[in-house]
Amino acid sequence: MRIVFAGNNPRGAACLRGLLSAGHEILGALVHPGAENSDVARDAAAAGIAVEAPEDVNDPAVVDALAALAPDVIVLAGYGQIVRASVLTLAPHGCLNLHAGKLPQYRGSSPLNWVLINGEDEFTISVIQAAAGVDTGDVLRERTFPIGPEDTIADLHATANGAFPELLVETLAAAEARTLEPRRQEDAEAAYYPLRFPDDGLLVWDLVTAEQAHNRIRALAHPYPNAFTFHGSRRLALRRSRPALPPFHGEPGRVYRINGNELLVCASDRCVWVEPDDAAGIDRYDRLATARGLLLQEPR
Repeated sequence: MRIVFAGNNPRGAACLRGLLSAGHEILGALVHPGAENSDVARDAAAAGIAVEAPEDVNDPAVVDALAALAPDVIVLAGYGQIVRASVLTLAPHGCLNLHAGKLPQYRGSSPLNWVLINGEDEFTISVIQAAAGVDTGDVLRERTFPIGPEDTIADLHATANGAFPELLVETLAAAEARTLEPRRQEDAEAAYYPLRFPDDGLLVWDLVTAEQAHNRIRALAHPYPNAFTFHGSRRLALRRSRPALPPFHGEPGRVYRINGNELLVCASDRCVWVEPDDAAGIDRYDRLATARGLLLQEPR
């Protein structure tokens, strides 16, 4: 197929390489403004593909330039700009968008982070027909993978980025053969999730269970900024966690054991092992951030 490719991040680069390996003709590549030296841009340039970084992909001049390429389809792979009707309807096969979430249950931003925060035991990646709404288009292909109890966001991204190129190539082959069987999304089952911000990762130990703390820590692990808590006024980034077995109970926020760089901290129901970025100066029976601790502080 003749493809205009719009991509970003490792997922975009992996899909671009997958399309080239499958013999598709990439007419041009779009990247975000300022991403002219990204993996997608470098891989495209190395393959002799023209790279553009428009401020607004919906600008009439940009749309005219894309139309002049006469693509069969436009592929969006991690591309963050909102695409309007003038682009969605530009190619005979429209725009295909990659979404790392089960639809319609995980519409919106950061679905892989949210499935971990929500304690799901599986996640789904989807190729959809891009439409005017947010992740509302027909599902063309999807694939589901298990989530292990200690998998982190890096594990989920690695799985998704490894599987998306093949799923995309399969979808394009079916579109070309006219054997696609689109699945219409049921709006009554839809749920939306928002973009996450670094300060959303705060853990206040009497407000979360051990499972909730563990899920948030692994959902925000590297390459994300990490969940965090406080030891006094010192902020601690929490890089890893694991359940405490057998169950260990105590008072929320209290550090009951120290094992190298790991701290056994009690949440609202039981304890969890956590690994902060710096455990220096933390002693057994110290307390980390709790709402109760804030209430008990002496007035200034």
